[in-house]
Amino acid sequence: MAVVGLAAALTVLGDLRAGPVPSGRTPPKFDPAHSAALFVGVRNFTEDRTLANVRYAVDDAVDLAYAVSMDDDSRLVVPSRVVLALSGQAQKPESQRRLEELQARGAVVVSASLTRILSQLDAQRGRVADDGLLLFCFATHGVNDEGTQFLLAADSLLRYRQTLLSEATVRQVASGAARSLILIDACRQQLRADQRAGEPDPRSAAVLLEKRMARISGQVVFSAAAAGAYAYDDDQRGNGVFTANVIDALHCRAATGVVTVERLATFVEARVLDWIHRNRNPRATHATQLSYEGDTNRMPLVVCGKGR
Repeated sequence: MAVVGLAAALTVLGDLRAGPVPSGRTPPKFDPAHSAALFVGVRNFTEDRTLANVRYAVDDAVDLAYAVSMDDDSRLVVPSRVVLALSGQAQKPESQRRLEELQARGAVVVSASLTRILSQLDAQRGRVADDGLLLFCFATHGVNDEGTQFLLAADSLLRYRQTLLSEATVRQVASGAARSLILIDACRQQLRADQRAGEPDPRSAAVLLEKRMARISGQVVFSAAAAGAYAYDDDQRGNGVFTANVIDALHCRAATGVVTVERLATFVEARVLDWIHRNRNPRATHATQLSYEGDTNRMPLVVCGKGR
């Protein structure tokens, strides 16, 4: 099945607004060369040895970066405007090869320390033009502290909140872009290395995201875990369950025609929930969370069909 990129999707959908556009003006044509992306994959935690590895976090970051930057037909960002903040090694040989290809095409790899992630959030935001897309993706541990979601960097210390990255900070940085998409594959069930399997740590349960975000223009946040629930790894895919299905959706398994954010979310929710029913909890009713501003749930990502 052929795939046509966001530029074509915006053309197909005419005056669909993927971000805030003043009344009477035509939205700028999408240009992946004016986008920027940061993919964070934290498998290993260097300072807090009590934290369990996030087995496929680096694979998630690399595979998703590859999916949205290396295929000319489904490109959301060019490789030279991709930054990967990584801690640890990819587990799949395929992901290791993809990382080499990304670097050969200009993608930059940096450490996944808190200060480096923060500096790259700012830097990548500054590179995005109005006709581009800002893409932030996180695969790591997440912790819930009194209703605030935090993401862990490689050098985070669980007991010191000032060493963690709040989701609110990520949203705030992204809010300056006309179009932004934030994907969070965090809230892993096993938070501590000394924790027995099958006993989820309540500190890592996902918080409830607001369905619509006030005063933040053109922003979408899609989270791998429903409120009070967890994100999981798929050993058969070698990815997080959430990330694996996001990639499938962007490869046109979600729909024939336009894959919007809403269609992406519907597809991923159904697939992740089915996995949870089969592997964890047959009584689960929700699997993921989507939070968005205005009509950004209608933002087109790819167009799928037999012709271009």
